[in-house]
Amino acid sequence: MRFPGFARVALPAVLLAAAVSCKDNNDVTGAPGAFGSLTVTGPDSAVSGQSFNVDVKALNVGISGIHNGMVQITLPAPLSVTGANASPGTSATFTTGSVTWTLNTLDSNTQSTLAISMVGTLPSGSPAQTARISATMTADGIKPGDATAFKDVQITP
Repeated sequence: MRFPGFARVALPAVLLAAAVSCKDNNDVTGAPGAFGSLTVTGPDSAVSGQSFNVDVKALNVGISGIHNGMVQITLPAPLSVTGANASPGTSATFTTGSVTWTLNTLDSNTQSTLAISMVGTLPSGSPAQTARISATMTADGIKPGDATAFKDVQITP
């Protein structure tokens, strides 16, 4: 049995997208000819006042590029961003509680990574607190809310 050319490319991409979309810290969406995946990874816990890193990854497993891509990352208190390092060809700007990552074009079968340095600081005597780091990708054909991912980090005293 022979498969048309598009089916040979699209079927593995759809199966891969379905496989990686089964976790809370990952989401997959489609744009014309592209399948974008967004993942947020980091530690499950961090000590108050000590820096830690979280990685946000944007992956395109489609046959076309994802154009005008942007990822908005939000960090609730008590987290604050201390730095951001974006893959070549992309850029990131940040404030205390958010990072804007400009992907530009994410070519077919490529991945870009944003490494975010942050610190969570609890007030003296406070109990542990869980903070949700969330990311949302938008692009041509990808509307806000189509691709979202998050990572919960417990900040301990």
